[in-house]
Amino acid sequence: MAAFECTLCGKCCMHAGGELIEVEKRLTSRDYLCRQKIVGGTFRARVEERFLDIFSETSENDAHPSWCPFLRGHPEEEGTYVCTIHDSRPSVCRTYICCSMRIFAGDGREVGKVKGRRSLVTEDAALRRCWEESVAPLGTDNDVAWRSEVITILGRAGYRVEAYE
Repeated sequence: MAAFECTLCGKCCMHAGGELIEVEKRLTSRDYLCRQKIVGGTFRARVEERFLDIFSETSENDAHPSWCPFLRGHPEEEGTYVCTIHDSRPSVCRTYICCSMRIFAGDGREVGKVKGRRSLVTEDAALRRCWEESVAPLGTDNDVAWRSEVITILGRAGYRVEAYE
Protein backbone atom coordinates (compact mmCIF):
# COMPACT_ATOMS: atom_id res chain seq x y z
CA MET A 1 0.00 0.00 0.00
CA ALA A 2 1.12 3.50 -0.76
CA ALA A 3 1.19 6.41 1.64
CA PHE A 4 -1.60 8.87 0.97
CA GLU A 5 -0.49 11.95 -0.95
CA CYS A 6 -2.64 15.05 -1.05
CA THR A 7 -3.42 16.40 -4.54
CA LEU A 8 -4.00 19.95 -3.19
CA CYS A 9 -7.53 20.08 -4.58
CA GLY A 10 -8.68 21.87 -1.41
CA LYS A 11 -12.10 20.20 -1.37
CA CYS A 12 -11.80 18.92 2.20
CA CYS A 13 -10.97 22.40 3.48
CA MET A 14 -13.62 24.04 1.31
CA HIS A 15 -16.46 21.87 2.53
CA ALA A 16 -15.62 21.12 6.13
CA GLY A 17 -12.91 23.58 7.10
CA GLY A 18 -15.25 26.30 8.32
CA GLU A 19 -17.14 23.73 10.36
CA LEU A 20 -13.96 22.41 11.97
CA ILE A 21 -11.85 25.47 12.74
CA GLU A 22 -12.84 28.82 14.17
CA VAL A 23 -10.36 31.62 14.79
CA GLU A 24 -10.97 32.94 18.30
CA LYS A 25 -8.21 35.51 18.54
CA ARG A 26 -5.31 36.92 16.57
CA LEU A 27 -2.24 36.72 18.81
CA THR A 28 0.46 38.14 16.51
CA SER A 29 0.73 38.88 12.79
CA ARG A 30 1.19 35.11 12.19
CA ASP A 31 -0.27 33.40 15.27
CA TYR A 32 -3.91 32.65 16.02
CA LEU A 33 -5.75 30.99 18.86
CA CYS A 34 -8.26 28.64 17.24
CA ARG A 35 -11.02 26.36 18.41
CA GLN A 36 -11.65 22.88 17.02
CA LYS A 37 -15.42 23.10 16.78
CA ILE A 38 -16.32 19.40 16.55
CA VAL A 39 -13.72 17.72 18.75
CA GLY A 40 -13.38 20.66 21.13
CA GLY A 41 -10.31 22.30 22.55
CA THR A 42 -8.08 25.03 21.25
CA PHE A 43 -4.81 25.08 19.36
CA ARG A 44 -2.33 27.70 18.26
CA ALA A 45 -2.11 28.10 14.48
CA ARG A 46 0.93 29.73 12.94
CA VAL A 47 0.83 30.95 9.35
CA GLU A 48 3.99 29.72 7.68
CA GLU A 49 6.33 32.49 6.57
CA ARG A 50 6.29 31.34 2.95
CA PHE A 51 2.50 31.86 2.88
CA LEU A 52 2.26 35.25 4.60
CA ASP A 53 1.68 37.12 1.33
CA ILE A 54 -1.13 34.90 0.11
CA PHE A 55 -2.65 34.63 3.59
CA SER A 56 -3.22 38.39 3.64
CA GLU A 57 -5.42 38.05 0.53
CA THR A 58 -8.84 37.05 1.89
CA SER A 59 -11.28 37.85 -0.92
CA GLU A 60 -11.77 34.23 -1.99
CA ASN A 61 -12.30 33.11 1.62
CA ASP A 62 -14.68 36.01 2.29
CA ALA A 63 -16.78 34.83 -0.66
CA HIS A 64 -16.87 31.27 0.73
CA PRO A 65 -17.63 31.26 4.47
CA SER A 66 -17.58 27.44 4.64
CA TRP A 67 -13.88 27.38 3.77
CA CYS A 68 -11.23 26.88 6.40
CA PRO A 69 -9.92 30.32 7.35
CA PHE A 70 -6.37 29.16 6.55
CA LEU A 71 -7.00 27.77 3.05
CA ARG A 72 -5.61 29.79 0.14
CA GLY A 73 -5.14 29.34 -3.59
CA HIS A 74 -1.66 28.07 -4.43
CA PRO A 75 0.49 31.01 -5.56
CA GLU A 76 2.16 29.09 -8.40
CA GLU A 77 -0.25 26.33 -9.43
CA GLU A 78 -3.63 27.49 -10.70
CA GLY A 79 -6.52 25.37 -9.42
CA THR A 80 -4.67 24.01 -6.40
CA TYR A 81 -4.83 25.10 -2.77
CA VAL A 82 -2.54 25.16 0.24
CA CYS A 83 -2.94 25.02 3.98
CA THR A 84 -1.13 28.11 5.23
CA ILE A 85 -0.80 26.54 8.71
CA HIS A 86 0.21 23.07 7.54
CA ASP A 87 2.98 22.66 10.15
CA SER A 88 0.69 23.71 13.03
CA ARG A 89 -2.64 22.30 11.79
CA PRO A 90 -4.77 20.45 14.36
CA SER A 91 -4.89 16.68 14.74
CA VAL A 92 -8.25 16.40 12.99
CA CYS A 93 -6.55 17.76 9.86
CA ARG A 94 -3.38 15.70 10.33
CA THR A 95 -5.27 12.42 10.37
CA TYR A 96 -7.79 13.19 7.61
CA ILE A 97 -7.52 11.24 4.36
CA CYS A 98 -10.05 12.15 1.70
CA CYS A 99 -10.05 8.72 0.09
CA SER A 100 -8.85 5.21 0.81
CA MET A 101 -8.26 4.33 -2.85
CA ARG A 102 -7.69 6.10 -6.13
CA ILE A 103 -8.59 4.24 -9.31
CA PHE A 104 -6.85 4.91 -12.63
CA ALA A 105 -7.76 3.94 -16.18
CA GLY A 106 -5.23 2.23 -18.44
CA ASP A 107 -4.12 5.62 -19.80
CA GLY A 108 -3.24 6.86 -16.29
CA ARG A 109 -6.24 9.16 -15.77
CA GLU A 110 -7.83 9.07 -12.33
CA VAL A 111 -11.37 7.83 -12.92
CA GLY A 112 -12.59 7.12 -9.40
CA LYS A 113 -12.03 7.26 -5.65
CA VAL A 114 -13.20 5.21 -2.74
CA LYS A 115 -14.31 7.57 0.01
CA GLY A 116 -15.21 6.71 3.53
CA ARG A 117 -15.07 3.00 4.06
CA ARG A 118 -16.38 1.66 0.75
CA SER A 119 -18.17 4.36 -1.25
CA LEU A 120 -17.18 4.75 -4.90
CA VAL A 121 -17.14 8.23 -6.41
CA THR A 122 -16.85 8.18 -10.20
CA GLU A 123 -18.23 9.58 -13.44
CA ASP A 124 -16.87 6.56 -15.37
CA ALA A 125 -19.80 4.37 -16.44
CA ALA A 126 -17.67 1.25 -17.01
CA LEU A 127 -16.07 1.55 -13.59
CA ARG A 128 -19.48 2.10 -11.98
CA ARG A 129 -20.84 -1.02 -13.69
CA CYS A 130 -17.81 -3.10 -12.67
CA TRP A 131 -18.16 -1.87 -9.08
CA GLU A 132 -21.88 -2.62 -8.88
CA GLU A 133 -21.56 -6.07 -10.46
CA SER A 134 -18.33 -7.32 -8.86
CA VAL A 135 -17.32 -5.20 -5.87
CA ALA A 136 -20.60 -4.18 -4.21
CA PRO A 137 -21.63 -7.82 -3.63
CA LEU A 138 -18.45 -8.59 -1.67
CA GLY A 139 -19.51 -9.39 1.86
CA THR A 140 -16.34 -9.46 3.90
CA ASP A 141 -16.07 -7.39 7.06
CA ASN A 142 -12.28 -7.70 6.95
CA ASP A 143 -11.08 -4.44 5.35
CA VAL A 144 -7.66 -5.86 4.40
CA ALA A 145 -9.19 -8.84 2.58
CA TRP A 146 -11.83 -6.62 0.97
CA ARG A 147 -9.21 -4.15 -0.30
CA SER A 148 -7.10 -6.97 -1.74
CA GLU A 149 -10.13 -8.44 -3.49
CA VAL A 150 -11.12 -5.03 -4.92
CA ILE A 151 -7.60 -4.44 -6.26
CA THR A 152 -7.70 -7.86 -7.97
CA ILE A 153 -11.18 -7.34 -9.44
CA LEU A 154 -10.44 -3.86 -10.76
CA GLY A 155 -7.03 -4.95 -12.03
CA ARG A 156 -8.65 -7.71 -14.10
CA ALA A 157 -11.01 -5.05 -15.50
CA GLY A 158 -8.05 -2.93 -16.66
CA TYR A 159 -7.82 -0.44 -13.81
CA ARG A 160 -4.86 0.38 -11.59
CA VAL A 161 -5.62 0.97 -7.93
CA GLU A 162 -3.65 2.91 -5.34
CA ALA A 163 -4.81 1.94 -1.86
CA TYR A 164 -3.91 4.03 1.18
CA GLU A 165 -3.46 3.18 4.81
